[in-house]
This record gives sequence, C-alpha cells and structure tokens, in this order.
Amino acid sequence: MIVSHTHKFIFIKTAKTAGTSVEVDLCKALGGQDVATPITPPVEGHSARNFRYRKFGIFPKALYNHMPAVAVRNYLGRATFDSYFKFCVEREPVDKCISYYSMYQNSPAHRNSISGLSFDAFVQTGKFPIDTAKYVDKDGALLVDRIVKYETLAEELAEIGQSLGLDVSLKTRAKAGFREEIQPTEAQKRKIYDAFGASNAFTGYSL
Repeated sequence: MIVSHTHKFIFIKTAKTAGTSVEVDLCKALGGQDVATPITPPVEGHSARNFRYRKFGIFPKALYNHMPAVAVRNYLGRATFDSYFKFCVEREPVDKCISYYSMYQNSPAHRNSISGLSFDAFVQTGKFPIDTAKYVDKDGALLVDRIVKYETLAEELAEIGQSLGLDVSLKTRAKAGFREEIQPTEAQKRKIYDAFGASNAFTGYSL
C-alpha cells in the first residue's frame, strides 16, 4: 500500500495483480513524507517508509501491506482520503486464481492450506483471492477512483502517471516465475466466476 502526500495519490494493493511490481516502480517517485508499507519477503528496489504512526498518541500502530481502502480512510481521515486519487488493480478471475494457486504450489516463501492440492481440489475449496473488500466500504460502495485492469496495466499506469505529473512506467517483474500451465474446465471457470460476482460488477469481466 502506498500513500503519496507529495503527489496526492493512494495505491490499494490487491493479490496477484502485479501489485508488488507497481509498488517498486511507484516508490521511485515518492517524497520524504510519503508512505510505503513493508513487503515480505523484501523485494529489491522497494523501500518501506513512514508506515509506523501513533493514533491519539497512545498506542503504536503500523500501516500494512494489502491494507483495505476503508482502513486507509480511517487512518488519513475522510477529507484527505477523498481528496487524493485512489486506484487499485484487478485481474481476470480465472487467470488470477491460476496465478494465486501457482504461487502457493511453487514459491518457497508462500505456503498455506492450498499448497499441495490439485487445481481441481483448490477450486472446490472456494478459497479464491477475492479482493472486493479491499476497495469497497461496508455497504459495497466503491472507494477507489479507478480499477486498473491487469491486462492493460502498463498502459493504464502510464496514463495515471501522466495525470499525476509523474513519469511512471512498469519495468519491474516481482514474484514472477511460479506460474503453472493449467487448462481449467468450464465447470471450474463457472465456479470461479460465481465467486467473483461482486468484483465483476465493478470490473466488467465475464465468461
């Protein structure tokens, strides 16, 4: 997650949408008071900063990776949050699930309950990387100004950079190399798309 007070934008990070790569490239444009939350494991070119703070001067708090927009709004205050340009990235649901599944099968740094399962068994668990809650409020209202599509990420990121007065180009490819070649069945696709119904209403992805 990134908050740039210098350029007045907020990047809400979603899963398996090149979010880490975007963060690395955006970090190059950040000023001294801007916020970049830590990434685990650390990634070359990314520098976490200003993510610790004190709320009401009592308990130490920390902003964190994959922090939802509603929590960022609570931290910044509604006036500041509403005045900044906010964006995130989404990805075609089946492609996103294959990428997510592949990471937890092949990345030594990522293990969870789906590690070791067949793809069909993973689909049956229904444990998909659904990120709608990262960019809507409790009533389901959209909190970001733009949902960038992963498939056109480089072009859209360049457009956003231009509108913000930044020279931003997607050059980094972090956490790559884990992808498996999987041909999902129509039944698997339908199950995934049914689960992603809420996010598809915003993104327009469909079978």
